[in-house]
Amino acid sequence: MRVPERRAVELNEVSWWSRWARLVRRGDGYLLSSDALREPFFNRAGALTCRGTAGTAEWAERYFGGSGMSTTFVAFASCASLDLLRSSGYMQVDRMNVLVSKGPTKEVGDERGTVRASPGSWTAAYLRSFYGDEELTGTVEPIVASILKDRAATLLERRAGGETAGVIALFRTRGVLGVYCVGTLPEHRRQGIATALLAKARQVAENEGRSLVLQTLASEGAIQLYLDNGFEPMYDKVVLEKRLK
Repeated sequence: MRVPERRAVELNEVSWWSRWARLVRRGDGYLLSSDALREPFFNRAGALTCRGTAGTAEWAERYFGGSGMSTTFVAFASCASLDLLRSSGYMQVDRMNVLVSKGPTKEVGDERGTVRASPGSWTAAYLRSFYGDEELTGTVEPIVASILKDRAATLLERRAGGETAGVIALFRTRGVLGVYCVGTLPEHRRQGIATALLAKARQVAENEGRSLVLQTLASEGAIQLYLDNGFEPMYDKVVLEKRLK
């Protein structure tokens, strides 16, 4: 698979999360916000180029500050403008690794265990995998139901023992297939669930002639899983926070 341009990868990520939160674009910058999902990941800003970093950060501070929130900003780790952000009060809180699939995933067993998702089961497995409970079902399930109608998206479940054991989301933009929300229920971890889902993602990407990419937060501790499954680093981003005074 060819390595896509960085901008194409970033547009894929922004487009995917716009299904979960409001998206506003301005020049090279973007802003995501959600009244229902209040965590910083769904209320953040970023820039598609280093050139747009400083201006977008100022815009984001006005927006989030007016809502009584700290500002979360995602920027390329290679940008010289990061020094300016840090000097203005931003602190790094996480790192995001961007990877591209360059090799085959591990062999998996029965492919019939990976099936198209239904809103309820996918939502329940996603929430239990990432949040440890299903308290946000009323908020997330309508989002998932809407995404399932989107031709650009494919949501898959991996079944084990008659139940949904893991989930994955695939999202298409021009030449790119993005991997998101790779989650395994705690009781099914270390059983090859995520490996099987990633193998299916690679199969879809190959069939459609797309580059397979994913972005993972360092705090999630999953990068080794992806490296073991044929992904290689493309570039890194930093997640910065400027707390409201």
